[in-house]
Amino acid sequence: MRGAKVDQALVSPGYLAGPGDPAWVTAALHAGAGWKHGHDPLMARVVLTSPDQRAVLRLEPVLNGPWWHLSYNDGRTGLRWEASFDGATPVELIAAVTDALTHPDYDARAVAEPYKLLAWEGWDIASNSGFCSPDRRVRGGRHTFSGSTNWHITTSHYADKPVWKARLSSSTPRVLVAAFLAALADPEPVRRSPEQTQGLSLHRITMQWQEQPAEDVARALPERIERLAARRASPPPPAPPTPSSARRRIH
Repeated sequence: MRGAKVDQALVSPGYLAGPGDPAWVTAALHAGAGWKHGHDPLMARVVLTSPDQRAVLRLEPVLNGPWWHLSYNDGRTGLRWEASFDGATPVELIAAVTDALTHPDYDARAVAEPYKLLAWEGWDIASNSGFCSPDRRVRGGRHTFSGSTNWHITTSHYADKPVWKARLSSSTPRVLVAAFLAALADPEPVRRSPEQTQGLSLHRITMQWQEQPAEDVARALPERIERLAARRASPPPPAPPTPSSARRRIH
């Protein structure tokens, strides 16, 4: 009905806001970034593959393990990496990684400082490269296990009660790690429907309710897809002039 209103919760910190709608990642990759999906409607999973066949996102609910798996394998350069996220990981954090990966200007070799925004937002950075959120609910860093140094991030209500974990292999491009950590430290609240707030630990979060036009809420995902599709369709920037052409212009 035109003019109808629906309740929306503004939840902060975002890393304790619950998972949200998986379509924020999956539908955006498929319809906005051109990733292809399989055709197996009888399986409770989603598998998406990038247009160049190098990246794969798999979403598969499991009882005791990560739900989200993102992997990359470039046979030409030998670059391989993978990341995984538990089912309660907010989709906004996963989308930060996939949005960065699918950006037209994405460069796996780009220089990035993963801890820069954490420090800017007041997170504690330890001398051993570990980090901790101001409320002590998020801890992470680079840890060595079985000879491999990977990124591990754990969000907990209590020290012995993790809410979700994220793992990024040591070869994950720094620009993607930085995108995830920037989203993790973003102080802006995230939006959730009433159904999506069920089971949240209310004494660990701040929740403010707002009435929003139902039409605006329904348009949020399509508008996100349109933005991603538009940037994918944008023509690449002009190449810089070669030295010879620059000399011709000078003369």
